[in-house]
Amino acid sequence: MQQERVKKIEWVVSELVSRFMFEEIEGLDEEFWIITIIAVKLASDLSYLDIFVSCFKNEESLPKALAKHAYSIQKKLNAHLPLRKTPRIRFRYDWGWAIAWELNSKIIDLTKNLENDYDK
Repeated sequence: MQQERVKKIEWVVSELVSRFMFEEIEGLDEEFWIITIIAVKLASDLSYLDIFVSCFKNEESLPKALAKHAYSIQKKLNAHLPLRKTPRIRFRYDWGWAIAWELNSKIIDLTKNLENDYDK
């Protein structure tokens, strides 16, 4: 499959899944606060669709919670995407945001400590 077509499908899937999560899955916002789709990666043979997500609370349990809705999401994708083969959806947690958030807070703490030492 052409790379350009794969990228277009990934973009459409990202839009559809985010809309579905926002409109139809109840209770996710209370448990995880804000859920973000970071990236969507489609296998070139359309066998798998990896959806990378992040959130601010309960990071470890987010992929499992979303996996419970994978069948209904896949069903919705079948209705909106004209593909011969429907890829199997896998949710993955993107740890990049969590690591960046932690590094940012450490840098802020170091900056405050340096300012306090300099003021003395």
